[in-house]
Amino acid sequence: MKLSVPSYVVPGTWLENLRWLRSETSQRRVELLFFMYDDDTRAILRDELDGIRALASEFEYSAHLPDALLAAHAPLVDSLAGWVDSFVVHPPRTEEGLEPFCDALDGLRRKHGADRFFLENTALEPFMRADAALAGSALGPPPLCADAGHLVAAGLDPVPWIEARAGRIRELHLHGFDGTRDHVAFDGSEAWFGALSPFLKRFDGIVQLELFSWRELLPGMRALESIGGGGNGAPA
Repeated sequence: MKLSVPSYVVPGTWLENLRWLRSETSQRRVELLFFMYDDDTRAILRDELDGIRALASEFEYSAHLPDALLAAHAPLVDSLAGWVDSFVVHPPRTEEGLEPFCDALDGLRRKHGADRFFLENTALEPFMRADAALAGSALGPPPLCADAGHLVAAGLDPVPWIEARAGRIRELHLHGFDGTRDHVAFDGSEAWFGALSPFLKRFDGIVQLELFSWRELLPGMRALESIGGGGNGAPA
């Protein structure tokens, strides 16, 4: 597995987080988060893009694109595509958003590579709707980003869902669920983690720990190391 952490693990911007990771840890794979693409985001990115790109000689990057993906996000992808490996996309939340979403995604796939954009399961109904629509794409169905935490929060056993789609999954998101909130820390003692461990041991894609604090990331990193993955990043 290729262990990745978000670009927000300490308070600060993308570049501030990358510099902190470089200075304080050995973690060198990062998912750049673009949950929105508004004027403030564009202004910060203009200031930091050259610095982020310069660190591509030391870091490996993926990117999480805004929710929901629109044709207007193409300039963001264009600015990243030369040095970011892959992109995670959320399905639209409504049926009305499905056609523009599919058009925007296929446009990006044609330009930058059909296999570089991973459809993530957020809520199951929007995901299934988008996945069915994209199955008819001339480019074929996209690879998947499987979020185990979302499946657990929905009351599902993540293992059969993931195993049924294993051939398409290129990225896996892990985070805990405390019965009310997801994106909370986990330490490997959870039933879902134990059940998923055989898949994790043989998975050669990106495993993204989707937690937004370095302290909260550490127990999950150690859990992955204990089953033969991870082993990246933790300072002494």
